[in-house]
Parts: sequence; C-alpha cells; structure tokens
Amino acid sequence: MSETARPLRGPRSILAVVAITTFTLSAGTNMLNIAVPAITTEFGASAMMATVLLMAYPLLNTMLIIPAGQVADVIDRRKVFLIGLALYTVLNVILGFSPNMIWLIIGRALQGIAAAILLSSAVSILMMVFPQKKLTGAMGVYLAGFSVGQVTGPMLGGVLTTALGWQWLFWAVAPVTFLALVWGLWAFRGIPEPARGPQARRNRLDVPGAIVLAVMLGCAQLAVSLSGTLGLTSPVVLTLLVVAIALVPVLLLVERRVPDPVLHPDLFRRREFPVAVLQGMLVMLPRVGAVTAVGLYFQGMDGDSAALAALKTLTFPVLLTVGSLSGGRVRSVLSQRTATIASATVAVAGMVGLLLSVLVGSAVAAIIGLGLLGLGNGVFQTINSSAIMTSAPKERASVVNAIRTTALSFGNGIGLALTMALIVAFVSASDAGAFMAGNPAGLSADGRTGIDLGFGVTYTVMLVLMLLGLALTWVRPGRSGESRTAA
Repeated sequence: MSETARPLRGPRSILAVVAITTFTLSAGTNMLNIAVPAITTEFGASAMMATVLLMAYPLLNTMLIIPAGQVADVIDRRKVFLIGLALYTVLNVILGFSPNMIWLIIGRALQGIAAAILLSSAVSILMMVFPQKKLTGAMGVYLAGFSVGQVTGPMLGGVLTTALGWQWLFWAVAPVTFLALVWGLWAFRGIPEPARGPQARRNRLDVPGAIVLAVMLGCAQLAVSLSGTLGLTSPVVLTLLVVAIALVPVLLLVERRVPDPVLHPDLFRRREFPVAVLQGMLVMLPRVGAVTAVGLYFQGMDGDSAALAALKTLTFPVLLTVGSLSGGRVRSVLSQRTATIASATVAVAGMVGLLLSVLVGSAVAAIIGLGLLGLGNGVFQTINSSAIMTSAPKERASVVNAIRTTALSFGNGIGLALTMALIVAFVSASDAGAFMAGNPAGLSADGRTGIDLGFGVTYTVMLVLMLLGLALTWVRPGRSGESRTAA
C-alpha cells in the first residue's frame, strides 16, 4: 500500500494520534507534579510518600521501556501502542477515585508501564508511514508534544486543582486519550504491514535479558533520582550504583546465551548509532538541570516568587517547542552534519550565556541563555532523534527508540543531580537551606559568593559536556553507515 492509498488514514492522521498521546503524557506528569502538595495535604501523607509518588512513574517507565520496545518489534507495534493507550486511559479514570496515597502510587506506577509501551513504539510507527526525507519533520511534531505539555502542564494543573480538585488532573486527561484511542483504532488500519524477512519472523522475546536489564536500569534510575536529595556519596545511592554496575557483566552473559537478545549486537555494529545516542545525551544533558538551576537562582538570590521565576524561565520551553517544529525545515536546507553542528552550537551559546549571567550578575543574560539553549536543543533533538532512528535496522525500531529515550532520560537525570549537588557545594548548610527555601535575606555574604561559585562551576561542567557532544560530530561513520538497507 502506498502512503496516499488512504488519504483519510494517511501519515498526518497517524502523526496526530501520536502527537496527542505524547502531549498528554507530558502534560499529565507536569500537572501532577505541581499538585503534589495539595494531594499530600488531603491524604495527610508524609514527604517520603510524596517523593515515592513522584518517582513511581519514571522508575517503572525507565525499567520497562526497552523490554517494551522488543515486545512491540516482535509482536505488532500498532497493537502494542493501542493497548498501552487503552491502559493509560483506564488508569486515568480509576486514579481519580483514589481513596488513599498507596492507591495513587500503584496507579502511577502502572501508568509508567503504559507510558513505556507508548514511548517505545510511537516513533517506530512513524517510521512505518513516513519516508526518511520526511521523518525529521514528523519527529519534530512528535517531540514538540512533550515541550507543549511541559509548558501547559503546570498551568493546567494549577487551575484544575484549585477550581475542581486534584481528581480532575486524571479525569480531564481521560477523554483526550480516549479520543486518541478511537482515532488510532481507525487510523492505524491504514498502516501497511512492515516488510519482515525470515529472521524477523523467527524473533523471540528475551525474557531473561529483559529482567536483568529492567533491574539494572531501575537501580541506576533510583540512584540518579535519590542523589539530588541524599547526595552523591549516600550509602543508598552508592549501593544502587554498585548493583547496577555489577549487573552489566551479568546482562552481557545472558545476552550471549539467548537467540534474540533485547540489546542485539546488530544495533551497535554501525558506529553512527551509538555515537548519535551518546551525542544526544551529552548535548541535551543540561535541559532539566539548567531550567531548575535558573529558577532556583531567581528565587534564592533575587527574591523572586515561584510564579515570577517560572515566568522568567518560559523562554526555554517556548523556544524548545519552536526549535522542535523547525527541525525538519532546517534539515531540508542543510546537510545532517551541518544542521547538527549549527543547532548544537546554538545550544552551547545558550550555556555560555548562562555562565555569563553569573559572572556579570545579569538576569537578562540568563533569560536569553535559556532561550538559546531551548532553541538549539529543539532543533538538535529533532535532527539527532531522526539520525538515531535511521541508523539502525528498521525491524528493531521500537528498541532503538527506547534506547534513545532511556539515554536522554538518564542524561537529564544526571544533569539534574549534578546541578543540585554543585550549586550548593561551596556554602554552609545554613546558607544552602536559605537559598533552597528562596530566602535571599538569610544568606550571608560568603553564602552569596559561594552560591555564585557553585552556579559558575555547574554551568562550566555542563558546557564542557556539551562541547564533548559537539565534538562527536567529527566521528566518521562506519563503513556500513552509507549502505543501510531497509528491513
């Protein structure tokens, strides 16, 4: 079947289903994050329970996204995506009736599983209907859904929680995902069956590898998440890291003994795939940490309210969205290498602006720096994601996208952990407490100097990592890089 055989079920309709889904995933998470204080108060829950609520979704999502990708590749990406969307929709209805915090935590963990199913198969579905020359533009729309959700989620969450109650954070999302589900059931019937060779038909699920990989990623995710509050040298964090590292050789041993490993060697034989994944992780590593740092600086050093600080950081998500939507057009006029260098350079310039904002004490420089970082990251992530997806075998597209998403998630987590550790690394505990509480009057003179030093070190470390990512552009592709055959 050609792309235009069914115009009403064409690529744009399928892209709309995927984009709506990614938007609701992003907006739903950001809505919940801002409503945690209200939920905690209503149930009389502890701060620890609130932390567990926030961690349940990303933990299960990280653990299962790559195994879910293999399930989608082996079974049927369309069916797997629709099952994940149905599960997410039903859970939104049920969670609105949560009688206690435990119910909410379990429900959010299950939504993390549903999100893993959706995110692992979303891009591979786009690859089934968009030719390579149009895939970058489709990726931009897909990625923009996350950015728009990041911008609108907190505002929608605040309004819904205040006006109707936290239950509507879930009930308001359910009709949207139900609409996407109905639309998907109709539109996905226009997707042709992927052409699979004899080997693809014999592929089997790697259950042992999936279990070891899930535990390894779960320990690593917990370590990264807890390092921001417990510290990088916490016994809990170090134990989790040791377990994660110890499972690496176990995973390699298991993967050598199964006929179709979840992390198949074919994925890494083409040099451009691991290089593009590492480059994306490094260049986009500061995304969450930088925005968090700037918001904290405006409150802890300048005395801004949380609302004003959030308003000043809007340049990042807004221009990130603009960049994501512009990535396809940039790629159409520039070569992939040139577009990668240009967009990464803009992002690097944004980090330089953030560093200058500390050195000269300029809020305007910070706002402009965030904007450049968002714009550069938006274009870069679109081009980089497309490069990753087209550099590996199509029959493993869901696993490839899951690896891309996992690497980005870990990069963001590492960036945030580094940020939270370094910005207060050079001040006393009392000054750190005053800064984190948004109380600049409680800072001593040495404290203000130490905070500025911490931010300078943070931005410098981020800048060096981004420059390393930019330098990877000059790594030459492997010999097979130019002769990739479609599955």
